[in-house]
Amino acid sequence: MSINDATSAGGGSILDKVIASKEDQEKRDFDPSEVINQLLKTISDKEADVLRRRFGLGGKAKETLEAIGNSYNVTRERVRQIENLAVKKIKEHSSFVNMVKPVEHVVLTVLEENGGIMNEAHLLEELFTVGRSKSDDQAVLFMISELFDFRFTKVGPNAKFEKSWQAKTADLDFVIKTIEMLIDLIKEEDQPMELTVLYNRVKEREFYKLNAENLNRQIITSYLQVSKKIAVNPFGEYGLRSWGSVMPRRMNDKIYLVLKKMGKPMHFVDIAKQVSEVFNKEAYPPTVHNELILNKHYVLVGRGIYALKEWGYKKGVVADVIIDVMRKRGNPMQRDEIVDAVLKERIVKKNTIHLALTNRETFIKLSDGRFTLKESISE
Repeated sequence: MSINDATSAGGGSILDKVIASKEDQEKRDFDPSEVINQLLKTISDKEADVLRRRFGLGGKAKETLEAIGNSYNVTRERVRQIENLAVKKIKEHSSFVNMVKPVEHVVLTVLEENGGIMNEAHLLEELFTVGRSKSDDQAVLFMISELFDFRFTKVGPNAKFEKSWQAKTADLDFVIKTIEMLIDLIKEEDQPMELTVLYNRVKEREFYKLNAENLNRQIITSYLQVSKKIAVNPFGEYGLRSWGSVMPRRMNDKIYLVLKKMGKPMHFVDIAKQVSEVFNKEAYPPTVHNELILNKHYVLVGRGIYALKEWGYKKGVVADVIIDVMRKRGNPMQRDEIVDAVLKERIVKKNTIHLALTNRETFIKLSDGRFTLKESISE
C-alpha cells in the first residue's frame, strides 16, 4: 500500500495529514515583521524610513507623501520616486526570493484554501495562529501589495466586493457566479440564516452539485465575506446588507433583532440591556419603550412585557384575549381551560383572568360552572 493510499482511523490519507501538519508549522513560524526588518536592511536608511512611514511598517502610523516630503524638504513626487525605487531595489536584491518565500507561500496557501479570494480582515485573521500585532498586519499588506503584486491582486472595495485580496490564479468569474447564487438563495429564504443552515441550502442547489469540488463550507464562508451585498448580523446570521435584521440602523431594527433572537417575550428594560450589549452602544429604556408602544410589530403581553406580533400574539386587554379564545373554541369552557389558553398569549396573574370573567356584560357562567360568551346566548 502506498503512502497516498494509506489512511488512518480518523480518515484522510497520511500524506494529507503530513501536508496539513507542515502547513500548521509554517503558520506557527509565520513572522512577517521580521521578514520586513530583514528586507529593509537591503536599502538605505532614508529609503527604509520612507517605506516605514508610508506603509505603517514597524508599528508606525501611515503618513502622506506630503507629510514625509515636508520632513525631508522635498516634493511629494520626490517621495514617491524614493518609495518606488526602494521597492524596486528590495525586489532585485539577490536574497529577496529566499527571504519572502515563506510569507508568500503561507499567504497563497490560505487564499487557495478559501477559494482564491478573501476579505482583507478575514485573510489577516486566518494568517495568524498565535499573537498578532498591527505591525504584522501592515507587514503582510505591504508585501502582498508591493512585493507580491505578480501573485496577488487587490479587489474592491466596489459595488460587488468588500476590500479583498485574490490569488491571480483564482477564477473571479466563478466567484461572482457563486455570490450571485448565494444572493438569490438568501432572497428566496427571505430571512437571515446561520452558516450551517445556509450551507445546507446551498448544497441543494444545482449550481453546487455541478461545482461541489470547489465549494466546501470554508470557501462558501469566504465568498459570503467578500460580497458587498451580503453581511452577517451580531448573532452570526447571514442576509442581505440592506435588511434591517442584518445591518440594523434604527432602534426599531435593533429591538426586533434582539426579540427575534431571544425568541420569547421580554420586559422593555431587559430589551434595552440586550440592545446595549449586542450593539455595544447604550440603549435607554424609555427610548426602547416608546418604540415598542408605537410600532405595530410588538404586542404588550404583560406589565411592561412585549412580544413580536408575528409569534401569534394579538393586541388587546385580557378580556379581548378571552373573547378571542372562546370564539375559536366555539363551545363553553371551564375556567381553568380559559386560564391556560390566555396564559399562552399574556403574561398576567390568574386572578386577573378570573376578574375579567366576572364581567357579566361579556361573559356568562353556566349552571355547570363553564363559561360562555353573552353574545352566543343572545344568538
